[in-house]
Amino acid sequence: MSDPTARKRRAPPPAASAPRGRLGGRARGLVAFALACAVSPLADAQGSLLHEFIPPDPEEDVSLATTTLDGGLPAAIQTPSGLATAPDPQRPPGSQQQVYSSAGSDAGPDASYEPDRDTRRPNVERYDDPFSPATAPFKRLQAYDAVRADYSLVVRERSLTPIEVGGAVSAGDEAFYGDIAVDLVPSQPVRIPTVGPETRLVRMHVNPATPVVLLRDGADNWFARGTTSARVRLVVQLAIARATFGSEFADVDWGKLEPYRTPQEPSHEAAFRQVAQAIGISPSMRPRDVVHRMVEYFRSFAPSDEPPREHGDIYLDLALSRKGVCRHRAFAFLVTALHIGIPARMVVNEAHAWVEVFDGSLWHRIDLGGAALDMDQEIDPSRPPHVPPPDPYSWPEQRDSGQALAERTRAEQAPQGPSGPGSAGSAGSNAAAPPASALPPPTPTSDPGDRPAERTEIVVTALDKDIRRGFPFHIQGQISSGGAPCGHVRVDVILTGSAAPQGVTVGSLSTDERGRYDGAVILRSDIALGAYDLVIATPGDVRCKAGRSDMAP
Repeated sequence: MSDPTARKRRAPPPAASAPRGRLGGRARGLVAFALACAVSPLADAQGSLLHEFIPPDPEEDVSLATTTLDGGLPAAIQTPSGLATAPDPQRPPGSQQQVYSSAGSDAGPDASYEPDRDTRRPNVERYDDPFSPATAPFKRLQAYDAVRADYSLVVRERSLTPIEVGGAVSAGDEAFYGDIAVDLVPSQPVRIPTVGPETRLVRMHVNPATPVVLLRDGADNWFARGTTSARVRLVVQLAIARATFGSEFADVDWGKLEPYRTPQEPSHEAAFRQVAQAIGISPSMRPRDVVHRMVEYFRSFAPSDEPPREHGDIYLDLALSRKGVCRHRAFAFLVTALHIGIPARMVVNEAHAWVEVFDGSLWHRIDLGGAALDMDQEIDPSRPPHVPPPDPYSWPEQRDSGQALAERTRAEQAPQGPSGPGSAGSAGSNAAAPPASALPPPTPTSDPGDRPAERTEIVVTALDKDIRRGFPFHIQGQISSGGAPCGHVRVDVILTGSAAPQGVTVGSLSTDERGRYDGAVILRSDIALGAYDLVIATPGDVRCKAGRSDMAP
């Protein structure tokens, strides 16, 4: 790997073979070696020249990464949900990637939402998730914070302001990668998703290189705007406060929330008072207690084949009947919260709906349940599922949360056998589908399950013989499936041995369009001395199965 900031060092020439396992040609299998205890003198001038990458930003977590990606993105980030690796920013927008465009009435800043009375639970919803860790089904796509007289929802402040690029991931933040394909129209904003309210844009790379600016409106909806017509990929690194996904509403008084209170439709006041009485809330209570009681009430809703029409007012019909799925609960919650003085938004995507509430300091995402029975989504095994903090609010016995929907979807796509993702420890992939909060972080590589039947071949063609802690070692090879190259897939370099029986990932590379990987990884200095087997693994993609090189030599 070459970099203008790299330090040059002489090292012994790469070996043609390793102590165990055959290398070169179609060599595969385990490669055993012992880690040296001390640094030996520099090799003579005949040694090969290696380069150690010096990260340009010390705040970037590159301890598990090995390559520099275009656009200044860190090659990998360690998150509470597991290791996330960066998308390849050089790959052009593909046909298998959902493209966000200006088509449709809900794509621009003037979108509105019309509530409905179809309270039946949906069965299958098509869903696209461009983020890693994967946020399904909580991709933040459309947020509304104002209610019209006819109960349609809009954004109160629709003017757009630019989103600054920069900053760092701070303590208490979570980092995400985004890989979003967009059809740009000159000077026209196109709606794109993000991971949550008050998300920060740390880095952005556009492929092909095109002038693009990201913007947000008053409800924190995101848009991309370009100067030319082009289909581009936005590869971004995002940061957001982790507490957004699961924390208590702060114990503030009403005065703290008053600056954020907005006028509501007078024609809705009488209906609101009936609903507030049914819930048991009033301004005499602390805002925190109001939020608790509202969450408990709206989570008690149930789907129904009989649409509620008793009152002739859709807000009253839904709120008093306690009928509805996610979008009905979120709509009725929003109307109630805004009237009593809790700043709130309703958030909707193609598969789920929920609410956000603001305590004067932080926006909190709150799932009210009512999720679909199934979600039509192709799980990308290279992206760990997002594991949020514990939910601070209780659920009824029949939990129908969005998190449960995501876990069911992963479980349904997991193969039923010992070689499936469950055996690799990826969260949410076991057949029993335990709660994500009870699972360990997913391992970097797992079996994707639904893949072509051809076996993935992992070939190691070169590997340094002298491998020491704190120093880079070079490795190269080829990955193919059914005779075709596996291009642009992640390649994990893993050590296994008595000191690391579960394996430890020391770095990741990626293949080029011909399925070749060629690079160096730095062996961490905290790895215990001993004998290890070197395993090369890939999670694959839609064309190639996952594969490992840990076959008997």
